[in-house]
Amino acid sequence: MKPPFFARALLATATTRSAYDCVSGDLHEEYIQRVAARGIGEADRWYWSQALGSVAPLLIAPDATASTGSRLKSMLVASVVLVSMLVAGALANGLLDMAFRGTFAPLWIHFTASWLIVGIAGFVLASLCRDRSARQAFVGASCFVGVIALPSLTGFSSPMLPLAWLLLVGVIPALTAGASVGHALRRS
Repeated sequence: MKPPFFARALLATATTRSAYDCVSGDLHEEYIQRVAARGIGEADRWYWSQALGSVAPLLIAPDATASTGSRLKSMLVASVVLVSMLVAGALANGLLDMAFRGTFAPLWIHFTASWLIVGIAGFVLASLCRDRSARQAFVGASCFVGVIALPSLTGFSSPMLPLAWLLLVGVIPALTAGASVGHALRRS
C-alpha cells in the first residue's frame, strides 16, 4: 500500500535522496499503521498534512553532504536548463502566433503552453541533477522570477500587466512540479 503519489512527490521536492529515504520511510510506516487502524481516507489525509507541514523546514535545511563542486555543477546545469526553457518558450510563442495567423492566440493557450514547457524543464532538471534538482528547481525558479520582477518592482522598467505577473509567478510551481514528478517517478 502506497501513500498518495503527489504527496510523495512533494516530499521528493523538498529533500535530498538520503533525507527522502529517511523521511518517507518513517512516514510510510506510520501510514500503514493508520490505514489498518482508521482506513485509507484518514491515512491519506494524515500523510498529506505531514507532507505539507514538512516542505518548508526541509527546503530550508542545509545539505551538509554537498560539496562546493557538486553545488557549482548543479547551478550550471540549472542555468542551462533555465536558458533552454526560455528559448523553448519563445519558439512556442512564435509557433502559436503563426498558427493563429497574425492574431494573438487565446491567453489560456499561451499560459498552458508556457507552464507545460516550464514543467518539462523541471522534469529535465530532475533527470540531469538527480539528487538536488527539485530543491534547485524551486530556488532557481524563485531567483529567475526575482531577476525578472525586480526591475519592474523598483521602477527601472515598465510595469508588468497583472496577467504577466500571473504567468511569471506560475513558473515557480510549474518548474518545481516538473522536477517533483521526475523525482517521484525515479524514486517509486
